[in-house]
Amino acid sequence: MAEFHRTDDGFLVRFPHQADFLIGQQGDAYRISAWPTPDCDAPTLGNLYHNQITPILGNHAGGLFLHGSAVLLSASEGSGNVEGVCAFLGLSRGGKTTLAGSFAREGFPFLTEDVIDLRRGDDGYWVQPKRSKLRLFADSARFLLGEHTEIENDNLKQDVDAGGDFPFARQEAPLRQIFLLGTDHQADLSIKRLSSAEALSALLPHSFILDVTDKPRLKAHFGRMADLSQDIACYTLDFARDYAELPRVRRAVLETFSESSS
Repeated sequence: MAEFHRTDDGFLVRFPHQADFLIGQQGDAYRISAWPTPDCDAPTLGNLYHNQITPILGNHAGGLFLHGSAVLLSASEGSGNVEGVCAFLGLSRGGKTTLAGSFAREGFPFLTEDVIDLRRGDDGYWVQPKRSKLRLFADSARFLLGEHTEIENDNLKQDVDAGGDFPFARQEAPLRQIFLLGTDHQADLSIKRLSSAEALSALLPHSFILDVTDKPRLKAHFGRMADLSQDIACYTLDFARDYAELPRVRRAVLETFSESSS
């Protein structure tokens, strides 16, 4: 959760019990100062900056950043393979990172685990690789890495670096699909294609906004999101948040990806 406050020359973004970030603008550049609480360690402060402040400022400057995870998939088409990125959007603690980690364990590299940075080109949308680590809660880390994995604090997310168990895609790749994770954690597995209008409504809560009173910027941001909802196939993805269900979820996503690539 974050609080936004206007100052004389910018904004104060407060993450309660963690840190305050003061954002001031100097021409086209931003001046950012941070004040962590005594209990906020350096990794947490860095994660707040990279996963919250950076995308907020990116969208404010005309970029396209979404809150989600992304993995690189491939499907057979004719005589070759088609590669593309599937993005998973959802609320915090909704299972995005665990799902991306489960794909990575099966050999599908991840590009990001919390912030989807999109570059729009003449040939579509390209996902930029972010930091090569996954941030997992203790139970997910132990499921993916093994029960004997050492955890410093069971109540906090753990940084798991990319490597043999978690391959990381270091080059940008084209976005093919977006899956929006449902909020019912006991739901039966289902995937449903959304219309452009439905997709736009579903995508908006997963973007980053600094100033909700800046109507010109909001209009431009809304236009970028509308274009995205029309250009990229968007689906709802419902499934029970049970680790035993992850193989079925992966198969369903891969089938959807293969069908849309053929």
